[in-house]
Amino acid sequence: MADLVKQDYYRFPSVSKLKPEDFDNVQSLLTNSIYLQDSEVTVKGFRIYGAPWTPWFNGWGFNLPRGQSLLDKWNLIPEGIDILMTHGPPLGFRDWVPKELQRVGCVELLNTVQRRVRPKLHVFGGIHEGYGIMTDGYTTYVNASTCTVSFQPTNPPIIFDLPNPQGS
Repeated sequence: MADLVKQDYYRFPSVSKLKPEDFDNVQSLLTNSIYLQDSEVTVKGFRIYGAPWTPWFNGWGFNLPRGQSLLDKWNLIPEGIDILMTHGPPLGFRDWVPKELQRVGCVELLNTVQRRVRPKLHVFGGIHEGYGIMTDGYTTYVNASTCTVSFQPTNPPIIFDLPNPQGS
């Protein structure tokens, strides 16, 4: 983290205000939210699971090699989740990076979402160029990145409605 702060100081000067000891337990800085890292929470009857992992992309945090390393993380996602929140997208859904001329989504995540977990909603935002909504007919995929590709926080929020979960 300290190395990332040094290399990105000019893009993100506010990060330089963090002290190295803040990096050890950054969750303690979140006082009115729930941090989900390979974990779930139920809110108003909706089961929500969050995972920060992505295939390696420009050296950002929570990068893992494609293949088994990522699949091991996706295998932690329980079945029956209503809303899945990940940092990056599954392959083919709001993951096109024009500068790279390629899709950068995760195929292991795609298979997990479509073949096993099947959430009603999958929300992510790591690929800023992909802002928007798609569906495969069952799951709605939302790239809710607030920032543009140039890190300007100008994308409007995406608002969605879901029917109440059964039994709530």
